[in-house]
Amino acid sequence: MSEIRFDWRLRSGIASVTSTCVLLLVLASFPLVLHWTGALSVADTAPNTPEHTRAFVKSCVVLTVFLWICFTIAVAGIRSRGKITGQELIGAGWKRWQDFARDLSIAAGTLVAMGIVGTLSNTLLGPLQQDTSAFRAMVAPQKSLEAVAFLITALTAGFVEEFVFRGYIQKQCQSLCGNTLLASTLQVIIFTSGHAYQGWTRLVPVFLIGSLLTAVALWRRSLVPGMIAHGLGDGLVAFAYFAKHW
Repeated sequence: MSEIRFDWRLRSGIASVTSTCVLLLVLASFPLVLHWTGALSVADTAPNTPEHTRAFVKSCVVLTVFLWICFTIAVAGIRSRGKITGQELIGAGWKRWQDFARDLSIAAGTLVAMGIVGTLSNTLLGPLQQDTSAFRAMVAPQKSLEAVAFLITALTAGFVEEFVFRGYIQKQCQSLCGNTLLASTLQVIIFTSGHAYQGWTRLVPVFLIGSLLTAVALWRRSLVPGMIAHGLGDGLVAFAYFAKHW
């Protein structure tokens, strides 16, 4: 294990201190964004009504736009310093079909592991879980339009969150402290805190899944398997809706 050496100037980082602070401030503003935009109003509308569909789609749009804003800030910071490209950060270097097949296999295994974590968490923490009404409403599409909107948001989250957290923030935390374990812990904590709107007991599986995705990214030295698993995992509700109604 490497020793801990703090570098508050992030001299070895992929972006400047200013860029990193801006991104962290934007991420921290997420609860305020949900409040200001009324994105959680879907919890106050009756299911299977036009009002619910409008509120549900609005929530998805707010989440999707917010994620792409975070992605843009991260990419701008990376380009400004010029040490690495976005493609290099993702690590998608497929030279043979076997490389592609390997990432798909790793993604499938990661998705199964995420499912196990979710199932065990629901079993062990079920009596303690008090999901917010907004969270319940946002993960239960009632119509095709809602399912499509949810799937777009889920796939966006799979790509952007892996890029921002397992990519950008992981690298910056590594530059900050010079220790992979501590950097990974800081990154996962930041990732987990952004899901507080789901209810506090839901943060346990989020932390575990974030840790799993971090381990996969570090081991594979690529964000691709995690992006695939994350996007598909988040989109399971939409896929289940399509399988049931189409």
